[in-house]
Amino acid sequence: MVEKMRYVQTDVSSDTYSRLVGIARSRGTSLKEQMRRALEEFIVRYEGEPEKDSIFSLIGSHKSPEGDWSTRKDWRP
Repeated sequence: MVEKMRYVQTDVSSDTYSRLVGIARSRGTSLKEQMRRALEEFIVRYEGEPEKDSIFSLIGSHKSPEGDWSTRKDWRP
């Protein structure tokens, strides 16, 4: 089955546009192809970030006077 392509359009500054065109030329691709690759890379990076969520940084960050509750066996009934 052929995947249906969707169109995405946005505005960028002249500087950003020039830089994107330069990158595409240096890689021997069209601007359109380079933008597809950039979006795919962004998605891969973004979807891999849930583990970097700031809430996860709280795990193990609190020190209690009783010690590490995750390794203690005497707190369970």
